Amino acid sequence: MKISVITPFYEGEKYMEKYVACMEANRKSLEAAGHSLEVVLVNDSPWKKLEAVSINNQYFSVITNPENKGIHYSRVSGLKSSTGDYIMFLDQDDLLEADALVKMVDAISSKSCDMIITNAKLEQADGSYLSWYRTDAHWNRVWDLQTYLKVGIQIISPGQCLIKKSAIPEFWNEHLVRVNGADDYYLWLLMLAAGKRAAYLKEALYIHKYTGANISADTSATDASVYDFIELLYDCDYFKEEDIITLHEMITYKAQFRKSSLVGKIGCSLANLGIFIFNLKFKRETKTKYGFNR
Repeated sequence: MKISVITPFYEGEKYMEKYVACMEANRKSLEAAGHSLEVVLVNDSPWKKLEAVSINNQYFSVITNPENKGIHYSRVSGLKSSTGDYIMFLDQDDLLEADALVKMVDAISSKSCDMIITNAKLEQADGSYLSWYRTDAHWNRVWDLQTYLKVGIQIISPGQCLIKKSAIPEFWNEHLVRVNGADDYYLWLLMLAAGKRAAYLKEALYIHKYTGANISADTSATDASVYDFIELLYDCDYFKEEDIITLHEMITYKAQFRKSSLVGKIGCSLANLGIFIFNLKFKRETKTKYGFNR
């Protein structure tokens, strides 16, 4: 099998040495098992040259956008140029264990699913690591549409996921999010609505590096991106309008909750009682503090 790793590059020179070393380690483990790797770097800062990949790695290719076009455009551009059977969208500042891809491709083949989701090691500000999924209850919600509509995205990064190329919805390729931050949330929602199947590897093979500037940590930016793709979803013939409304209500409610006083929090929670109760149950069952505010 051939695996394509697609990475948007934006002024990420400081990450490239470790990124290239990570890809080389995964290439070796894949080839030892009879698979192959290609890496597609999409340069979304065309005023920069990717010096770190000007080495003799024939499995690397570089696409340069004509101008800064954003993460979603870059991922789709890389996808169109890729030739692999399976796809991973890996961010420039994140890493994989040396045998991550071979374990994931073996799992996706044996489980006959559309995507494999692995656990994540989250680097903290103090340099320690935290496992993202820590209970069976949380694993049970990782690929559940109602959780995505009423709680939020449960996958830290698409770097946790190896996806069958044919399972990526054409709607996601053709209707691009203009605001950076949530094109992966958009992708998972479309795949869930289309009935795509996911399976899990509970080993933490993906490493989310702490930079202090991860866009996913900026909730307001992510919300703006979600509102952007919500408008696009109305043109998707297989995404239910009632689910779009629920998603909009959840995002609006949580944004209001975060900025409100105690009295305001009580008021907006009562006005969105069904979503509030769903989130309380999620927190209790999964034993994660991250659920309620995404």
